[in-house]
Amino acid sequence: MSQFSAVQRSSSKRQSTADDVSASSTPIKRHDSDRSSNIGGSLQFEFISVQELQGLLQMHLATPLPECDEMFPWLHSYSTTPPPSFPNAVSIIRSQPMSEGWIQNSGILRCSLDPHDFLMTWGNDKNQQFRHCDRNESAIILREVMIRELAKVKEVVNEDDMNDAVQLCLQYNVLPFLTTDAYARETYGLKKGCTVSNSHQAAAVLTPKQPGSFRRFDIQSAKMLEMSPAIVIYCFEIADCHNFSENPCRKCNQMAKVLRIALNLIQRSYSEKKSFEVDIKILKYASIDEIPKSLIGTAPMSTTTLNKITPQQLVSQFDVESFNNWERGLLYREQLEMSKMSSASVVEQSRSVWCGNCTDYQVYKLLKKCGHLNEGQPSHPPCFSTENSIVKLKNIKFSPDCQEAVDTKFFNITNPEKEWSMMIRCTESAAPPSLEKLWECLANALNDRISKPAEFNFPSSGTITLGSLNINSIKVILNTCFIIHQLTSMEGHGVLIYCSDGYTETTFLLVSYLIFLWDLSLEDTLVRLHTEFQRPFFLFHMDLQVLGHLQTLLRNFSPKRTENAALFQSPLDGQLQPLEITPEMFSKIFLFRIPAGSDFSNLKGPLPSRILPHMYLGSLEHAQSPELLRKLGINYIVSVGENLSWVETSNQRNRASSSPIPTPASKVMSNFKSRNRGFSMENNQKNNCIEENQSNSFIDFFEKEEFKILRVMNLGDNGKDALTHQLEHILKFIGECHDNNGKVLVHCMVGVSRSATVCIAECMKRLQCDVLRAYIFVRVRRLNIIIQPNLMFMYELLKWQEQQLQGREIDWHIICRSISELNTNYI
Repeated sequence: MSQFSAVQRSSSKRQSTADDVSASSTPIKRHDSDRSSNIGGSLQFEFISVQELQGLLQMHLATPLPECDEMFPWLHSYSTTPPPSFPNAVSIIRSQPMSEGWIQNSGILRCSLDPHDFLMTWGNDKNQQFRHCDRNESAIILREVMIRELAKVKEVVNEDDMNDAVQLCLQYNVLPFLTTDAYARETYGLKKGCTVSNSHQAAAVLTPKQPGSFRRFDIQSAKMLEMSPAIVIYCFEIADCHNFSENPCRKCNQMAKVLRIALNLIQRSYSEKKSFEVDIKILKYASIDEIPKSLIGTAPMSTTTLNKITPQQLVSQFDVESFNNWERGLLYREQLEMSKMSSASVVEQSRSVWCGNCTDYQVYKLLKKCGHLNEGQPSHPPCFSTENSIVKLKNIKFSPDCQEAVDTKFFNITNPEKEWSMMIRCTESAAPPSLEKLWECLANALNDRISKPAEFNFPSSGTITLGSLNINSIKVILNTCFIIHQLTSMEGHGVLIYCSDGYTETTFLLVSYLIFLWDLSLEDTLVRLHTEFQRPFFLFHMDLQVLGHLQTLLRNFSPKRTENAALFQSPLDGQLQPLEITPEMFSKIFLFRIPAGSDFSNLKGPLPSRILPHMYLGSLEHAQSPELLRKLGINYIVSVGENLSWVETSNQRNRASSSPIPTPASKVMSNFKSRNRGFSMENNQKNNCIEENQSNSFIDFFEKEEFKILRVMNLGDNGKDALTHQLEHILKFIGECHDNNGKVLVHCMVGVSRSATVCIAECMKRLQCDVLRAYIFVRVRRLNIIIQPNLMFMYELLKWQEQQLQGREIDWHIICRSISELNTNYI
């Protein structure tokens, strides 16, 4: 699909954060290898062979990540102290994308970074004086900055090397500073308005002021560079000038020089003196063919691999090859997973009305035009099924002869039993359709001479408020439900209600129709839609308010009521008239009061998100509604760091014999040397993730009424409290729920960090996948809410994965880069 391909074939460009931090400057010399340490003369860099790089990378990935207490709080913020020791670490940097005729986002080695991943950027801020209309003036400013800053660390760069560094910075709109450089952030950060000019006035060094966020995924690539004793730079430039037998690659040398300068400059921010050794080398190869597959993330691919052989083909060769590289394009995978999770499904018993996403709409129209609708399936697994996911797909082979099989791996292709003769798109920008438009679409849908489906737009969820309701707008809502019913009551006619993600914008219209169709209350409609038809949906608070008042009117006109039979005559006789609303009916809408005891009216969503068949992820508000949990069949609760007000204190020690009582000293992470990772009920030992913090978290298990409850006490979302020392015990409790065919709600305060971390771990266990795949699986199914496990929780999960899966396939900084790229699209 075009919108997916556009996302994945473009080069990755990251936005730098705008936080401003300062640090005191302490000159520290960073020693490179002999050939690259001649900073006063021309910088020279040694070559490294493909075989040597392969050995370095294998050793790097086989070396366990440093322990939590060594990495935190250093990973949380800009660098004001030297990096922790990480023996055998290697960073790989791509100096430039592929040239013309090749796809830029191909030709990528494993674990590799681009300049925007770790260097401060300046090209997107109009206040930056580096951003000058005259390129020569920008070059002068950059040169002055480099000379001034290098002088502070008593370094001198010759003219040729300075020109090379300036040229690369201009090309990529970057500065010669790592994104973790506290001094550079304070002096040249975006929020400073950039007072830099071509004068020699030095910026003042201010007191360091570290940001308070514990989710700095954006700076972890630079953190890895700081820790790496070996750095390898490469590119796959396909050109005659890229001939190592005669001249080294100019762009790789420029990148090496900028990196050499950046690594020297960051040491101004370190509060203590320490010598480092970093070896910057450039990858040398005679032919791309000599590079082993174990080193390649995405092979160099020409633009011809974007071509599709047949009109109905959905996935190109490049789509397949790039999909196999999970280190890149997480936004593309999120969109694919979303299209799978929310793919079209029936929402009522006649199997005539469907709800889906824009991909369903596009694929249906394409295959119908090409005469290939029979390639689809009449139904797909529910949204929470592990079979309805791309997460478990690995090493897909592209085959032009079996293209249909490849397409169905990426997309759920639907072949409805009744063709969709009407398609309704719900979108935020849509105005309510007129009654004339509704009747025109109904007539077109019933006209056999018109081959195209009738289409119209409808306002999305969250756009219709109580204040905007009037007789005309309510009449449009009611009659939209009316024509959907009338059309689908005719043989062979179906309706698709769709939006971009398949649930956020469609839910208001969908629920309105089902209240009208089923003659059920709002709460009963939502429960039935969730439990019987297993459709993902999300209602905003204003939707619950509006539907709470409209439900009586919608039910009064329901086709299930015998007194309304005369209203629902066949639309073919030409006498079908719009349903009318009297002023008295309109007045009664606002007199209706939602019952005070309603569990749904004040809940966000209003339901928790179903992640797996046996597991829900939600908030404290959901957990505080036991009646709601009963309706959903939930009988287990995991409370991560929060208390339930409806649980009596006197019952908190009423422990059941079926409880997974922990055994002392059962370790989860054996590589945490000399540390007791025991799962005792009360663990008052020192927190091994933050040396200064005392971990007083403990697990309390009890039963209240028909619920089994496991509560993790004294665990905050503060970037200090560790979770993995209780994780195995929590997963054992969830496993008991799974084995007993129960359902468990995992919650914290909001349902985005502590409880989301537990759900990611459970998905890693059930899907037998790594942390990044499990993260995407949970993220997509936490409906309309972005999960945000803090940095330390994600690090703990990767350490846990190292123990569970005996290693890591995707490295820490690559995971963080992917999460950061995702979040910049929403936050």
